[in-house]
Amino acid sequence: MKINSARAEAVLREQAGLAETGPVDPDWLREIEELSRLCEEADIRTHIAFFGVATLAKSVDIRADLYAIKPKHAGDNPNAFSARILIYDVLAPLAAELGFSLGVTGREPLNNQPYFRMKRLDDGTPMKESSRKPFEHMLGLIRALSALESEAEACEALRAFVAVRRRYQPVYADALGDVAISPEVLKQAVKALVAENSEGGRRAQAVAAGLFDVFAGPERVESGRINDPSRKYPGDVCIRSAVGSDTWEKAVEVRDKPVRAADVRIFGAKCVAMGVHEAAVLMAAADQPRLAVEELTAWAAERGLSLTLFQGWDDLIDQILFWSALPKSSAASVVVDHVQARLVTVEASPAAIESWQRLVLG
Repeated sequence: MKINSARAEAVLREQAGLAETGPVDPDWLREIEELSRLCEEADIRTHIAFFGVATLAKSVDIRADLYAIKPKHAGDNPNAFSARILIYDVLAPLAAELGFSLGVTGREPLNNQPYFRMKRLDDGTPMKESSRKPFEHMLGLIRALSALESEAEACEALRAFVAVRRRYQPVYADALGDVAISPEVLKQAVKALVAENSEGGRRAQAVAAGLFDVFAGPERVESGRINDPSRKYPGDVCIRSAVGSDTWEKAVEVRDKPVRAADVRIFGAKCVAMGVHEAAVLMAAADQPRLAVEELTAWAAERGLSLTLFQGWDDLIDQILFWSALPKSSAASVVVDHVQARLVTVEASPAAIESWQRLVLG
């Protein structure tokens, strides 16, 4: 079954409008709010995106089989549909436009576990224990959706989904624009931001990406979402040899927890396997022990890899600001907005943006 994208867009736009002006089913509101709560507690939000695409599919064609979500694994099931295509073509872009949250960003929210490996919704694909409770609740909602008899009934669920998820749409502060900041104040702001709340490594990765944006330009710097299994980058932050090139010039691993020598070697081996010749590890944890730098760089050199270890933020920031095309003071000011943009990209919390602005404004 192919869900018509134009029809899906029209249905979603209509229900998004009614979510603001019309009545919304209280039972669906309650159940979707509970799903949202469970996903927030577990810090696993892909189940929200899946439930959203399931409600959209049923709202367009009630025959859609919500368990047969990958047609190539569904045999001759005529009601199988591609959840990935529907979310990519319709739900993800319209969620951004219409102002409701799918829990995860990006055009392919289902490129996360357990959906990334799943062949059928109920195939028993392994998942983290913390993911099981929200997943089981979501399965209950899928059973309820599957029991509906008309698209009109499914639209009630879709309308409630939009209404609930609008309350979860992050509202980020505006960019600061031109902010005069010294390199030393920038260093203190970065360290304070990361120390305040790691957010699963999001803050450190965003800062590193923002710094490299100033060095290489954001068009060449790639930094995906945390723990994205579809990401094909050799490191947390990577620099392409040229805009649009498939060749990586540099790769950086960003760690805000103590790094072992074994961690460095694992990352180095990955870089070598992916054809990267220049790599760095940013060891940002305050309690990071000293590693045998000469031994590790020699190990890397034997494999054709130039390896740099940054112990803390100060040296990396100094290097970035020095090699930037701008004077150091100007480059430090430019970093501010780049870091804020990267915080949004990695799905850091609105509180992270507020903290960043407070820290750089003094």
